[in-house]
Formats: sequence, C-alpha cells, structure tokens
Amino acid sequence: MDNKKTEDRHLLDVRIMAERLAMLYYHMVKNIIAEVGEERAEELVHKIILEYGTACGLNNRANVEALGQEATLENYNLGNDLPSVGWDIKDGKTLYCPFAATWKKLDFEKWGRLYCFVDQAKYEGYNADLRCFHDKNLLDGDECCILRVENIGQGNRK
Repeated sequence: MDNKKTEDRHLLDVRIMAERLAMLYYHMVKNIIAEVGEERAEELVHKIILEYGTACGLNNRANVEALGQEATLENYNLGNDLPSVGWDIKDGKTLYCPFAATWKKLDFEKWGRLYCFVDQAKYEGYNADLRCFHDKNLLDGDECCILRVENIGQGNRK
C-alpha cells in the first residue's frame, strides 16, 4: 500500500472511531434524558464531561512531563491529546469535526455542544492557570470551531 492510501485509510479509521464514540455519547445521553428528564440529564452530562475532561487533561499533563517538559500552553500538543488526523484544521480553525458531523446528522446539536465543554476541562486539568474559550463552534451554527486558550496565572500551578 502506498503512503497516500495508508494516510487515507488512517483518516477513515479515525473518523469511523470518532463517529462510533459520538454515537455512543448520543445513546448514553438520550437514555439519561429518558430516565431522569432533561434538566437533571443536563446536570449529569456537565458533571460527566467535567470529570472526563479533567482526567484527559491530567493524562496529557503526565505525557508532557514524561517527556521532561513543563505543562505549559506551548507544550500542550506534546501530550498527544487528540489524533493527528480526523479533524480538518487550518489556521487555528476546525473546519470539520467528526463528532459535530455525527451529532448534526442525529439532530443532537444541543447535547453534543455540551460535550464540547470537555475542552475547558482538559485545559484546566492540564494546567490550572489555563482557560479555554469557544469563540466559534460548529454546533452553534458557526462555519468552524475556534478555541482560544489564555494563561491567567503567574506560573504553572499544580
């Protein structure tokens, strides 16, 4: 298999896995809503995403520190937070997100959008001085996602 076919296959594999995870989230949340109602479901989803995102951020921090690096904003990508393929990102803008694409197909934008708060939790779990903002989001009807991350502290608190 030549390199182009291998790269295409890797992209497809990551997108298949992302679609499956987005579908799992959809079915989990849909059942939580059915069991406890929308208001309580929203509280639970927020809690779950906060815990999950924080764990992802801590994992990313451990990966960065295992490389002998500090958990700074500049080193965040060294921790292998997301796959290197699957999302279309250009000039800091996410033009395609496989999760968003799946949730749009399922008419699940509101609940999918709650998942996006994983970004805030990941960055804060990675470094308590970082704050993440969604300036744009595909699930809000924007043409792309734009994340902005700011260091609000005077150092790298643990």
